[in-house]
Amino acid sequence: MHDATVLLPTLTELTPKQRVFFGYLAEREGPTREMYEYHLNRWFQWCDDQRLDPMTVERTHVAMYVRYLHEACGLKGSTVNSYCTPVKGFYSHAFHEGEIPRDPAANVKMPKVHYGKKPPLERSELRAISKAGREIGGRHWALTDLLMAMALRISECTWIQIENYQETERGHRVLKFRRKGGRWETKPIPVAVLMALDDAAAGRTEGPLLVAIDGQPLHRSSATGLLNTVVRRAGIGKTVNPHWIRSSVITDALEHGATLRDAQHLAGHLDPRTTAIYDLGDHNHDNNPVHVQAARLLS
Repeated sequence: MHDATVLLPTLTELTPKQRVFFGYLAEREGPTREMYEYHLNRWFQWCDDQRLDPMTVERTHVAMYVRYLHEACGLKGSTVNSYCTPVKGFYSHAFHEGEIPRDPAANVKMPKVHYGKKPPLERSELRAISKAGREIGGRHWALTDLLMAMALRISECTWIQIENYQETERGHRVLKFRRKGGRWETKPIPVAVLMALDDAAAGRTEGPLLVAIDGQPLHRSSATGLLNTVVRRAGIGKTVNPHWIRSSVITDALEHGATLRDAQHLAGHLDPRTTAIYDLGDHNHDNNPVHVQAARLLS
């Protein structure tokens, strides 16, 4: 009998493009990795159609691709940015690994994005949603508390396994979960949230915390559906999505005394400048520091 072992190519047998591709994707996990792989392959296909070698493209070629997505494909600026983030990361990785002499995507101008941000939900509305989730119980309660108290993203909620919150550190039960981008983080669990998680687990000791009726892991869209049920019960009268709740929770923390650093930890942002976007202090006349200064100097 012949040995049927398949020999995988060694690192030296890979092309420069393959080395960068696999090395860059190795830093990511789960849905993020799949999304990055899809958009990189889309870029490679475009290069192939233009008879370009992705490892020798110039800045003008990357700029052409941006225009192609924005103008020829009619994609919104935010969508173009999402499509091109993996491409920019690919070339940054290639440059730092010494595979290319310069980064062709480093200074490519991206389309402007106009967010038109909604005002944050009022604290009374957040409390009403929290109360409704607790009244329904089970996975509705757990999801609501994870969004409200822990400020998690909806995808981070759906990735949680029951095994992820069984350990104790420094006298606190902790939740170990995977952040956006694949990095792991550990947070202490407030007692009220722990009650909600145990209610959702319903005696199970392993597997996904949030499950569908058939016992399968709850998908992001289904989790959003659970949230919609909670919001309707709360009687808010608004179309509330998970990110609106998350951004409102971060803003609420900042408006009620949390430092920027505390809010950054709550949100799980790597860069405090991202957290600062949620600080609407300039528009909150009740908490404006002029009142403190006047009381200090004029009284």
